[in-house]
Amino acid sequence: MNAQGAKITVYARAMRLSLVLACAAYLTGCSAASTPAVESAEDVKATIKTEEAVKRSMGDPREQIAEVNASTKTDIVAESGGKLLKLEKRNGELVKAGDVIAEFESKSGKLERGSAQARLIADEAMLEKTKAEIASSRISLTNTIKDLELALKEQTAQGSPEIEVEKTKRSLQAAMQQLNMLDSGKTLASLEANVETSRLALEQAEKAWNGGQIIAPTNGVLTDVSADVGMNVQPGSTFGIVQNTDKVKIKAQLTQSAVELVGNKQELIYVDSSGTGQPRKAKVVYVAGVPDASTKLYALELEADNADGALKPASRVRIQLTTQEEENVVAVPALSIVKEGTDAFVFVLDGNKAIKRQVELGRVNGSYQEVLDGVALGESIVTSGQHGLEEGQIVER
Repeated sequence: MNAQGAKITVYARAMRLSLVLACAAYLTGCSAASTPAVESAEDVKATIKTEEAVKRSMGDPREQIAEVNASTKTDIVAESGGKLLKLEKRNGELVKAGDVIAEFESKSGKLERGSAQARLIADEAMLEKTKAEIASSRISLTNTIKDLELALKEQTAQGSPEIEVEKTKRSLQAAMQQLNMLDSGKTLASLEANVETSRLALEQAEKAWNGGQIIAPTNGVLTDVSADVGMNVQPGSTFGIVQNTDKVKIKAQLTQSAVELVGNKQELIYVDSSGTGQPRKAKVVYVAGVPDASTKLYALELEADNADGALKPASRVRIQLTTQEEENVVAVPALSIVKEGTDAFVFVLDGNKAIKRQVELGRVNGSYQEVLDGVALGESIVTSGQHGLEEGQIVER
């Protein structure tokens, strides 16, 4: 390259550098000229959308599965054992007091009944025989007394020897004592006691035998019958149970949170576990104040009328711990909630200012979430633009 070419190259480079520096200066000046003064959050207006906090349903009433129990249970005792011949009633059937539940054959029961009957007949015969003998003896003694009294008068009138008079007096006294003994009834007392004892023994034997039948002792539902035709029933064994279901107990085990839902309610609504029955009310009779040591659950007991027999022992129902009204709670759109770590916030309008409010959240239903604390009914909640807001910022809708 010659000297002239080198000068041109240096000149071009210098021109380009000058141009770059001039542009940089121009841009810097433009940037500085366009930068506005810094404004506070309260001076900057943000465009937002709001929605009023209203009550919304969080769903159906909260429920708890519970078991139905009879109010009372009466054991059916087989007083006399024997071979079971026939079952008239089966488990789960309604029975009335006096209904025949089963028939059985018991040779020992028949023998005991026959023996008791024979003893009663013998004791009654002895009593009647003794009564007849006493009646005859009384007549004889009465006549003897009259004769002795007449003889004593004659002896006194005739001046009979003292020894004869004394003998007659002793005979008269003995006869009167015998008559008094007969009239006292002591002779019959032991015999009458024997008759009464034999009569009670016969009643017990007849009750035990009962014509070879097992009878329902009360009204209710028959349960716990395990014997079947052909089996031997042991004397004194429990043949089954009659559960009185005119009133029933409904029992459940609750968590601490469920107990809080029950609160001080006097009644709760229940429906059968299939959900096909009509809702009914049951009286709250007991809520445990402390949990069970092993399960950590609280016992709940309700009492319900069941005259129609709709509820069966050991069946299950669903208790409604809350009402439909209680499920209507203050809720906000889930999208309005701002999360910061484990904390949750919403922006609430105070005039034209956005106030940041920490909230305690509950259940979610669809696009809304329950607010347990932090928002009052009717307050305006920012539902759009809240993520760019700052505390106290001026907003416009």
